[in-house]
This record gives sequence, C-alpha cells and structure tokens, in this order.
Amino acid sequence: MKEVPAKDWVRDASGKQPSAGDAAAPAKLRVLLAEDTAISAEMMQAMADRLSIDMDIAANGLEAIDMVHAAIDKGEPYSLLLVDIMMPILDGIETARRLRSEGINTVELPIIAITAATELDEVRIYRKAGMQAFLEKPVALADLRATLHAWGHGTKNRAQKLRSAAFEALNEQFSERKVSTLKALRDALASDDLSESVIVELRRILHQLAGTAGSFGETALGEEARAHEIELMATYFEGGDVRDILERAAQSIARKI
Repeated sequence: MKEVPAKDWVRDASGKQPSAGDAAAPAKLRVLLAEDTAISAEMMQAMADRLSIDMDIAANGLEAIDMVHAAIDKGEPYSLLLVDIMMPILDGIETARRLRSEGINTVELPIIAITAATELDEVRIYRKAGMQAFLEKPVALADLRATLHAWGHGTKNRAQKLRSAAFEALNEQFSERKVSTLKALRDALASDDLSESVIVELRRILHQLAGTAGSFGETALGEEARAHEIELMATYFEGGDVRDILERAAQSIARKI
C-alpha cells in the first residue's frame, strides 16, 4: 500500500476517505476513550459533551478491551475507540493489536491513536497495529470534531461554551498536579532512596504532566517534562546520577507555579 503523509492519514480499510453516507457507518456514535491520565480524560469528556457525543472512559488498554467485548455482548457495540498510545498495564499499540487479533475489524471498530508522537515512523507503527488515524496531543475541539465527521459521524456544533465552572475545576486540578509533582521531585532529592520503584513513579508523574500541560496552554512545560522523563529513565538504566535531572525538572515546574 502506498504510504500517505501523516496529516492525510484518515482512511478506511480500503484506502478511501470515509463519509457520513457510508453504509457501514453506525447510526449512533458511541465512543470509548482509553486514557490513563484523569485530567486528559476529563478534558476529552468535556469536548465530547460539547459535541453531544456519548463517550465512556477506560483507564488502560486491558480495561478498554474488556469494555469493547462487554458492549458487543450487550448488543451495543462502540463505534469508535480513541486510545492513548502511552498507558500503563497495556499501551495503545498493544491494545489495537489484541483487538484486531481477536477479529474486531476496522469496519466494526475504527481505532484512533491519541499521541504526541506523529513522525512518519510512528504513524507506520500505529497503522501496522491496526489503527486508522491519529489525533495529535493536546487534542483540540476542532480536530476531534473533524475526526468524528471523517469517520462517518455527524456531531452537533453547538455554539455555547462549556460551563466556566467545569474549566475552572480542571484548571485547579492541573495547578494541584504541578504542585504535587514538584513536591514528589523535591522529596526524592531530599531522600537517599532513589531505587527503581521511586524512579519509575517519578517517570509516571512527569509523563502525566507532559501529557496534560499543553491542554492548559503550557506547551513549553509539557515539552520540558517529556524531555526530563526520557532523560531520567535513560540515565537511570545506564547507571548514571539522576539527581541533576530531578533538580532541573523541579526548577522547570517551580517556574510555572
């Protein structure tokens, strides 16, 4: 099959652009989101609410697979799966592979990757795993709406804004995440315990911060957190000193509080 540019990668199994008139398009849109970060899941839920979309949330890939099969058994299958690529327990790529190996094809359940990694090599991996498209993080409302339309589902374009109280609550959660992440880094620096379990936990919270910062207008912080996350694990497994990395990560977050 001829490779298509990442920005044009929205095709059905036959390689043609799906449309709202396709016979295979389900009459009712039921979306399942697999996302391990609570704030990111709540942001996606808020956008789905605005678009009048019925969306359920799974905390990881294994839970998503169970929910897909349970929905099929009930006769109320999901018509779209949005799956975060980087999740604990079972990541997005393996989730897609397992669903496809279990016989759930692209017509029954299109799978859309949610990812910050959108280079062509990564896109090829997503496609090989059985995914049909991707949404780039942080996901914008317009991009989510366009993806839903591209896969044959009309959504109501309501003009009103999401309730300000909901956004204020999410912003407060994000502020608290920055504070808690900074505290965890400083606690680790003050401790003699930098065992593997501690490093893995610090990687997890940096990953969560990286995945949500862009949604709150702090793209630079997200990029810095991602870089520190990667450097932290590489340095630890190479037997290097991670304290300098933790200190730089803490300074980066402290500037944003």
